[in-house]
Amino acid sequence: MQKTFFDDTYLLDSPLAVDLYRRYAKDLPIFDYHCHLSPRDIAEDRVYTNIGQLWLECDHYKWRMMRACGLPERLVTGDASWHDKFVAFAGIMPRIIGSPVYAWAHLELKTYFGIVTPMNAASAEAIWQQANAQMANGAFSARQLILRSNVEALCTTDDPADSLAFHQALAADDSFHVRVLPSFRPDMVVAGLTKPGFAAYLQRLSTAAAMPVATFADLLAAVESRLAFFVKTGCVVSDISLAAFSPVTGTRQQAEAAFAAAVAGRPVDAAADAAYQDFMLRWLAGLYRQYGLVMQLHLSAIRNNNTRRFAALGPDCGNDSVGPAVSTAAFGRFLDAVEQEGGLPKTIVYTLNEPQYYELATMIGNFWGDVPGKLQLGAAWWFCDHVDGIRHQLATAAATGALGTFNGMLTDSRSFTSYPRHDFFRRILCSFIAGYVERGEYDPDPAGLQQLIADICVNNARVFFKGE
Repeated sequence: MQKTFFDDTYLLDSPLAVDLYRRYAKDLPIFDYHCHLSPRDIAEDRVYTNIGQLWLECDHYKWRMMRACGLPERLVTGDASWHDKFVAFAGIMPRIIGSPVYAWAHLELKTYFGIVTPMNAASAEAIWQQANAQMANGAFSARQLILRSNVEALCTTDDPADSLAFHQALAADDSFHVRVLPSFRPDMVVAGLTKPGFAAYLQRLSTAAAMPVATFADLLAAVESRLAFFVKTGCVVSDISLAAFSPVTGTRQQAEAAFAAAVAGRPVDAAADAAYQDFMLRWLAGLYRQYGLVMQLHLSAIRNNNTRRFAALGPDCGNDSVGPAVSTAAFGRFLDAVEQEGGLPKTIVYTLNEPQYYELATMIGNFWGDVPGKLQLGAAWWFCDHVDGIRHQLATAAATGALGTFNGMLTDSRSFTSYPRHDFFRRILCSFIAGYVERGEYDPDPAGLQQLIADICVNNARVFFKGE
């Protein structure tokens, strides 16, 4: 197929793929079940007036590429003007061929501005002017961008100590019908025991829960209280980032002893911390099952590797990496322990360590049952959500399980113009499915193909995240 620059057949490998995409995928709504958008910005309907701020204020994917091309930090996260930052970003585009950032930026430009000009140093100024002219009337607000993206629901990422005031305001706002739901993310509760800020965090948690958190029993009571509040505020999903699973099952007594030592300022060794984390993870999994929440596990990220930049900018600034694979045996032990203690909640497992897809996919298959796709290999995440990574994840999910139960794509983004990532995924999905049909390996019935594509793109997520 002859193609032009990011035309309507982009990533669609055959006439059948084009047909499947146009008829069954293109116009489906989006259920974005994992993102990092600001609920405050949505509640206050923040307005963006220039493309530099809209794109570069908080998108660490773009920042990382700018650094890769040698741009000084003042043009990345520093005090340069939004104009200069955007021109610098556009200028690196010819150098990042093959990066998903190149694809996403041009899809965003086309989707939200109708501009199909390749970005480079020569075109940057004209694109800046054309884009900003469209933004001058206030149409590029957080809510308007969500509505233009055909989003029906999104789940933000929220700490148990967060007040959820903006989620409450959104739930009470009858003028905005997109469901903006909190996600329960207890990283500090589970993995913060040996971190310098743990004592300060316990004070935040105590204030949020309106109860003292001095003992281990207090901690459990406060966390469950906050979880119940999250559920009351619409939460249907949890999340946590993990570097490893304990090879042994931690007991409550071990967890209590480790917590007491941390609160008293005594050192907690690695074995005690591992036992604490294992108990807390299993205890939380039981709560998720009880309250009807989906458990998301994000694995194999090494975060904040650049100490100097972390000190200057904090977390989530593009200084994270793919980490080693978790122990599949330890992961299986964790799942089995939770299953024995009352049963697993619905669970999604993501990994940055792409070669481990088959190990994780076949391990979670040991615990299927009750509902379709109860445990899933999550969408290609972060460093894996490029074309080949998405194809690999789809192929693994299909070869080891039931692809038709998969929940599809998510943005995992802080940017209100990141929703073309769903379109990016849907195009790859339609080519993937078309390949089976064209090879005579799948039923060509149009009704069946429509159902399969709609289920993966949105229907499965609607059912999976019902909070039941």
